[in-house]
Amino acid sequence: MKSNTRRSLRSMAAGDLARKVLRRFTSPVLLARDVRRLFIDLRTDLIRLYAAYHQKRKTPGRVFRIRQRNCRMWLPISYGETVAQRRFGTFEPWTFDALERIVRPGAVVVELGACYGAFTIFLSRLVGPEGRVYAFEPFPKYFEIVERNVALNALGNVRLLNLAVTAPSISAVDFSAESTSPYSGVEQLTGLDYSDVLDSTKNVSRQPTETVQCVPLLEFLSSERCTMDLLFMDIEGGEINVLKNIRSLLCGGAKRPVVFFELHPGFYRSDDEAWLYEFFEECGYSTERISSHLLCTPRS
Repeated sequence: MKSNTRRSLRSMAAGDLARKVLRRFTSPVLLARDVRRLFIDLRTDLIRLYAAYHQKRKTPGRVFRIRQRNCRMWLPISYGETVAQRRFGTFEPWTFDALERIVRPGAVVVELGACYGAFTIFLSRLVGPEGRVYAFEPFPKYFEIVERNVALNALGNVRLLNLAVTAPSISAVDFSAESTSPYSGVEQLTGLDYSDVLDSTKNVSRQPTETVQCVPLLEFLSSERCTMDLLFMDIEGGEINVLKNIRSLLCGGAKRPVVFFELHPGFYRSDDEAWLYEFFEECGYSTERISSHLLCTPRS
């Protein structure tokens, strides 16, 4: 396992060490920056070790109190590093900060890819009792977890939907009932290549499957008779198809939502990322890159 802490220490020690040490002690700002960097790297390494330990032991999931997020979550702690990050409240801090900046009380949010519900819980609190969160999670294993976490935190303003949002031409998708990864099903929705993350040692096609229904986003909004203030997505490349099918809403709707989503360049075709920026420019949106995410705001 690569150690961020070791790499940082090597970087700090490279070159004229005596001069660097002297500068740190004469500049409190530099010293504070280095201490913070070491703290973050050490915390990252410890969380990785924690995740690896529980993966090896295949530790059963349980409820954790997430003090940093002031909530409780049932987490499958043996699933890997990103689950451990959620357990310690260090998962994607930039995303939490951006949501806090853009979501107002009373807002209507559509979340595609709720996963375990960390952002669902946060969004529920941001929109408040007058707001509404429609949280979609198609992968059955994840849906069971987010359903549990919404109940644990008594989120009355959240509606959970075990549906996949995609193009009108796709009516249903089959997910492996045994896999802890949704990629075999997501592949059917997006047509993208997930061979790098699919478990090649398992023949997914021979595993039992669970069928999940699909719905186009515009059709869902029409059936609910609602408009959305924010479309928030983390759907492993599926954002391309979703955006293509809501162009009319983004380019000419009376009420255009803010769109905030994770980019997936590792899965995109060669020109997909460039298309995204061109698409939002054509629809009259300004774009802001926030770490691995893209925040798209309609120009007035």
